[in-house]
Amino acid sequence: MDIPFSHIDIYYGFKFCLDSLGNDNDFDQEETDTVKAKPSLGGKPARFDTVVVMDTSDCETTGLKGTRIGRLKIIFKLPSQVYGSVTPAWTKDPLAYVEWYAPLKPAAEDYHEMYLVKKCLSNADGFTPGQVISLSSIRQTCQLIPNFGRTALPIEWTSDSVLDRCDTFFLNCFTSKYAYQTLW
Repeated sequence: MDIPFSHIDIYYGFKFCLDSLGNDNDFDQEETDTVKAKPSLGGKPARFDTVVVMDTSDCETTGLKGTRIGRLKIIFKLPSQVYGSVTPAWTKDPLAYVEWYAPLKPAAEDYHEMYLVKKCLSNADGFTPGQVISLSSIRQTCQLIPNFGRTALPIEWTSDSVLDRCDTFFLNCFTSKYAYQTLW
C-alpha cells in the first residue's frame, strides 16, 4: 500500500483535562495534565513521558482494569490531504505512538501497594512492542519509580536515562491526589 503523504505534523507535548472524580473542592476549575514527547534537541536530553492508556472497553476512570502503561514516543497528526483519499478513511484525530510496558498483574505488590511495571521484551527484530493509538485514549500521565532492589544504584542511571536503562519499576500512586485515587 502506498502512503499518500510524505510528512506528518509532529507535536512535542499536549495538555488535557483529567476526568472529574466528583470529589473536587473547586468544581469551577478543571484539573489538567501535560504530557511530553520530545527528541534530544540542541544538547538538551530527550523526554518521553510515561502514560496510562485506556486499552479495552472495560476501562474505567479509576483503577487500572482495561489500561496499559506505555511510554509516549511521538504525538502526530496526519496531513489534511489524506482525509477521504484512502479507503478506509484515515482519522482526523491526533495520534500517538507508545512503546508498551508488560501488562500489569491484577493486584499491586503487598508491601507498598504499588504495581510492578516491567519492560516488554524486544521482539525478534530488536524493537520494543508499540502501537499507534488515538491521543484521546491517554487517560493520564504516570510516574515510574525504578526498582533498585538490593544492589547499589548504577552510576550511569540519571533522571534523563533511567527509563531507558532500568527494566523494572513501581507505578507511583502517591504523586498527586488524582494519581492516588486513580492508580490503584
